[in-house]
Amino acid sequence: MLKADKQKYLLNFLEKHRSLNKTEQEIIAETIEKLATPKVVQTREIVKLTKSLEKLSLTNNLSNEGRILLKELNRDSWIDGILYNMNLF
Repeated sequence: MLKADKQKYLLNFLEKHRSLNKTEQEIIAETIEKLATPKVVQTREIVKLTKSLEKLSLTNNLSNEGRILLKELNRDSWIDGILYNMNLF
């Protein structure tokens, strides 16, 4: 996904999933803000978001909506990793 697409995806996710807890909303909002700046690497910010959600999951502070986002982000990184390691692109 392109940087703008990932940013739009996170914005839409925040709008559609209102039952996120406050911590999750803050983490996602920070990521969206950072993705809006021009010199930020998207992959790094998405990895930071994923790691933050994983930490919340380990402490049992991740909501069901947060689990959906974490699952989707892990799926995207898994596919990107396979493509990167196969040297197809």
